[in-house]
Amino acid sequence: MTPLVHSAAGRGGPRRATALAAALGLGILALLGLTGRVAERPHAPSALDAIGPGKLGALRSLRLNPDGRPARGIAAVARSAMTGNPLAFEPFFGIAAAGFSNTATGSLHDGALLREAVRRNPRAREARALLLRQAVGQRKLPEAINQLAVLNQLGSAPIDQLMLALGKAIVTERQVTDVVAALAPHPELYAPFLRGFGAAAKPAALTVRAITDLPPKAMGDPIVRQLAISQLVGAGEFGAARALWRARLAKPSTGLVHSPDFIDTRAPPPFNWDLTINEIGAAERDIGGGLLVDYYGRLAGVLASQLLTLAPGQYVAVLDYRSTSGAPGNLALELRCATGDVLLAARPLDGKIEVAQTIRLGFAVPSGACPAQALRLVGRLGEVQEAQRIDVRRLDVVRAEVRP
Repeated sequence: MTPLVHSAAGRGGPRRATALAAALGLGILALLGLTGRVAERPHAPSALDAIGPGKLGALRSLRLNPDGRPARGIAAVARSAMTGNPLAFEPFFGIAAAGFSNTATGSLHDGALLREAVRRNPRAREARALLLRQAVGQRKLPEAINQLAVLNQLGSAPIDQLMLALGKAIVTERQVTDVVAALAPHPELYAPFLRGFGAAAKPAALTVRAITDLPPKAMGDPIVRQLAISQLVGAGEFGAARALWRARLAKPSTGLVHSPDFIDTRAPPPFNWDLTINEIGAAERDIGGGLLVDYYGRLAGVLASQLLTLAPGQYVAVLDYRSTSGAPGNLALELRCATGDVLLAARPLDGKIEVAQTIRLGFAVPSGACPAQALRLVGRLGEVQEAQRIDVRRLDVVRAEVRP
């Protein structure tokens, strides 16, 4: 039988580092906060030429560098420690860690040593972290997921950061399928997976595959569902995003605008109203329906919006409102294409103070170039920076009447 531990000279040719593992920057170990002692027992450092158990103490006290690489001499200390401590896991970890000094992912032999360390101590997060780093670098994504799940259970991993590295590694539909299958026993990782996957630009087909491969029960988690909707929208898959959003509505809307009277507070954006409260102003639902919009007049920006998926054709936006104070006209009603930010129509809200107004703004959705549209109330800077407050009772879109 070939022994697990042998000399560095017997390891064969040079190890190949993948571009992905090199791009991890500070490394998986640094992300895990393992720039301290190799082991967490408070033993004082021993001289490197100590004998027997003293070597194990020295091994536990050696420090990893800020980039996650092991200290110099760790392999020699680990080999000596193994002589007097044959049941300990640290020597196996130490010898394997030395293999990561000159390559991003270590060798196959380093992986075998790490797995032996984990067999001896399943809670050895340092060994699991290096196994994770190796799995990501070698694009063994299911193995990476399994290590991530254990590290998450041990409470020692910044999962979102690690999933970001994993997400960058996924470039094919087969990899998506493999990772989603590996996630099945770990539903708590669905949301971190989608956040990491979506952080890097992906082809639309890959995004759709990642979401459709998730089991239907995953969409029962509102966080997972909202992440999926957001990523489908980002990929330009507006119909699929709206279908997923609509599937969980208690009362699906029948009109072109969802909740035109702003009563529905439960359905999330972007296909329900997305309301802003920030330095631009505040848009808040009124008790019993309607919307109160307070534009501060110092910065331009969107205060209320909803994403629509209108078919090509002629439409009319209908707004019932009244200005309650400030300078009429600094707020405006807009419709834009969600892709390309093409303006379809705009109208300033310049009605007289405390006079009820109804605006009917006609617009056309062009064929083929505008699969989704943003219906918005926006604050616009004029020559004089002035505020405006309005009380909106209803904002809807209807099809234009076709005259013979």
